[in-house]
Amino acid sequence: MHTRLLNHWLGLALLLAVPNPVPASAAAPLTPPVITTGPVLQCPMETSMTVTWITDRKTTAAVEYGPLQGTLKTAVASHHGLVDGNERTHKVTLENLEPGTVYRYRVISREIVNLRHYRVDHGEAITNVFQEFRTLDRRKQGYDFLVFNDVHGQATNIPNLLQAAGPKPYDFVIFNGDILSFVTNETQISAILNQAVASFASTTALYWVRGNHETRGDLAPQLPAYLGLPGDRYYYSFDHGPVHFIVLDGGEDKIDEHREYGGRADFFRYRREQGEWLKQEVRSKAFRRSKYQVVICHMPFPSKQAADPKRTKEPGAFLGMPDAFEQFGATLEKAGVDLMISGHMHVPAIVPPERGRHSYPIVQGGGDKGTNRTIIRVAVDQAGLSANILRVNGSSFGQCRVPTRR
Repeated sequence: MHTRLLNHWLGLALLLAVPNPVPASAAAPLTPPVITTGPVLQCPMETSMTVTWITDRKTTAAVEYGPLQGTLKTAVASHHGLVDGNERTHKVTLENLEPGTVYRYRVISREIVNLRHYRVDHGEAITNVFQEFRTLDRRKQGYDFLVFNDVHGQATNIPNLLQAAGPKPYDFVIFNGDILSFVTNETQISAILNQAVASFASTTALYWVRGNHETRGDLAPQLPAYLGLPGDRYYYSFDHGPVHFIVLDGGEDKIDEHREYGGRADFFRYRREQGEWLKQEVRSKAFRRSKYQVVICHMPFPSKQAADPKRTKEPGAFLGMPDAFEQFGATLEKAGVDLMISGHMHVPAIVPPERGRHSYPIVQGGGDKGTNRTIIRVAVDQAGLSANILRVNGSSFGQCRVPTRR
């Protein structure tokens, strides 16, 4: 009896003698973490750039950056006074940059191998080689940009369409919706971003504009964690050269009560919210002083043919585009925008102005199959805008020229 009691007290004493024991699961792994996706340049602006990447396990996130011949700085993301960390998805926005300036950058991640109340132990730092990007500049006289739409998860369409678009230079790339068919797991997002990185996205930035299919799936509400979005919103504006761009999110093309969404949709209210923002946006100094105004939206809601609810077997359900026209159409028409670039219909088209609906042309990209796979290359200069719809085989479907009105 005494021996058993003595052994009990000895064991308890040994346990208490070890301060803050570290569980085996918290021990540093044998191999450092790996960057599995990225870095991806997203949402370029005149004075900012967002960098995103994904690691195979939870790490900290920082970006080291600076002008080509200048001193390097380090940027991190923080919320509510705490630096973001111990995550797999990383997003850092570099701010207070100079317009039209080339910067070098690299991402840095370190695993947190032990996180305690008053001490944090880090593992080995991992990084990528320095790469370069250039910020936007409203003083620039001319440039090209590219627009993808309706890739629907077929990542190999990206390099094929880039080849059809012709060689660089192009200043940025727009993913104009339905780049995915639905969002149910990270692998789908990574497949697209990895292909973008392999093709351009570590040196030429992209904007990912949400399409109606990207509102679907279990992971759809978390998609912003992987994207650069100003103010964490899918609608915003930016300037480059003589163009003021307005990005709109048409939401879903069906009614909120449609069976596909199980009560999770609230797009009619969301479009009203955007409509109020748009009324203020077209009054902004940036909009009024620009030479051209271009609207980017996945669904071509001003087009009467595209927005006609009778085009389907469920005419009562497809009211998303008519509602978008009600919320946005009059504001855009009164403001006098020059061009809209859309997709959604899976058939390339150049929709001419339609009396009573829109006085500007709509350049509509194709779909994800056969020769309907297209990419839009837009050339901007002081004389006008030229949007060319190019098929995957390199042939031109058609070109839309918008001369300057100012």
